[in-house]
Amino acid sequence: MKGTLIISVICIQVMGLFILGDAVAREFKVRQLTDKLFSIENTDAGETQVVIETEKGLVVLNSFWSEITAQAFKSEIIKGMKREDFLCLINMVDRLDLFGGNAAYKDVTIIGHRAFWNKYRGQEDKISTEIRDLIEMWREKEAVARERLAGHAPGSPEAIGEQQWINTCKTRAEELESGFSLVLPTETFEDRKNINAGDLTLNLIWFGRAGYDGMTVIVIPELKLAIIPGFVLHSHHLAPYPQSEYSKLDVPRWIGILEEILEGNNAVEKVLCGSNLNEIWTRERAQSHLHYIRELWKAVTKAEAEGKSLEELYLKLSLENDFAFVKEMQVYKDNGDDWIRPQHQTHIRLFYLQHKNPASEIIKNMGFDSVTVAVNKIRKLLADGSDIYVEEASINATGYYLLSLERYADALEAFRLNVEVYPQSANVFDSYAEALMKSGDTGNAVINYNKSLELNPENNNAREILKLLEK
Repeated sequence: MKGTLIISVICIQVMGLFILGDAVAREFKVRQLTDKLFSIENTDAGETQVVIETEKGLVVLNSFWSEITAQAFKSEIIKGMKREDFLCLINMVDRLDLFGGNAAYKDVTIIGHRAFWNKYRGQEDKISTEIRDLIEMWREKEAVARERLAGHAPGSPEAIGEQQWINTCKTRAEELESGFSLVLPTETFEDRKNINAGDLTLNLIWFGRAGYDGMTVIVIPELKLAIIPGFVLHSHHLAPYPQSEYSKLDVPRWIGILEEILEGNNAVEKVLCGSNLNEIWTRERAQSHLHYIRELWKAVTKAEAEGKSLEELYLKLSLENDFAFVKEMQVYKDNGDDWIRPQHQTHIRLFYLQHKNPASEIIKNMGFDSVTVAVNKIRKLLADGSDIYVEEASINATGYYLLSLERYADALEAFRLNVEVYPQSANVFDSYAEALMKSGDTGNAVINYNKSLELNPENNNAREILKLLEK
């Protein structure tokens, strides 16, 4: 499907845009990843852009967060590849800091999934908000990295790597603050699209919803290679890691696409993946992640059909029971139990929610300004015998978010809903008591902390707070 070029310009601070660009120190090198695939790398900040060399021209993957960085890389592509005939730019993920540099390629065909238009066309306020969130995210990451840097020996590999990451975070935040031009794809597709590049064929396949809607994988049959975004396959993650706690995920489609790519007579031999498309995996390593996703989906689907609770699934599908094989995966060996075990539990929970009609979706769709109204709607649905599913963790997270904003009345409604639905949970009474205490209702806080302690005598948090409240 071919569309027209849509350009929305958001100017947060126009002055100094190119001054900032000139001030950013960058040292580049070109590295050949495999036949026909090259990466242009900024060694100072750890930034990478992948370029595919074809008979019909250069194919560039993704365009960073700003036109400044995209232009710098474009110049290095031309210099390093010794050609400037660009066939197209492919946007692989509908996230602003991965295609925010499209303006550098506005004279080139830009290809992306239709989700880009659906998400951003005519949504200037939404874009401005997302840019502010990204700036805040990168500033926070920079601050955390500076704290870690203080713990590394000066000149050590750890210190050098941390400083590189600080430079990356700082640059991204500053460039996003300086100004932003959004150029959406000029050609979009819904399911699949084939690009004839002469000596190579690029098969674009929509991966499905996995936190982001416009995720695209690329298969190059002539190279027996697949290019898969880091949001799908990454050396730090077991499975696609959703960006929204309440995401609707296309898990069966994930499985089908990965089976097509990694199994059968036409299976690829290598996979290029990772956050910067800088990890080259064997087919076997990628298959271990497919095996995990497939087995977990089958197990959760079967257990849910049998009426098992989420808590029962956590036990049955733990790394000590049915999913002990996770400990043999490279991702576990590289990252350790403390990192992988919580991820596994998150995937169990989110896969389980795919079979449910979560109450949290009502709150999400109505907005945080209407939480009390949403909670009352949920109560009515429950009273009417609806199959609405109130998940303890989601409602608790909503309550704590509202509590952080000091919106006590709304927070109390969320926590009260959990108490009504889960009267045997010590955790929900503890959370409700905390909200009561912070809102100034000490008497009811004491009652609910005592209830939490009655349900769980090991709740030392409740015991200590009760001592303080009694004083």
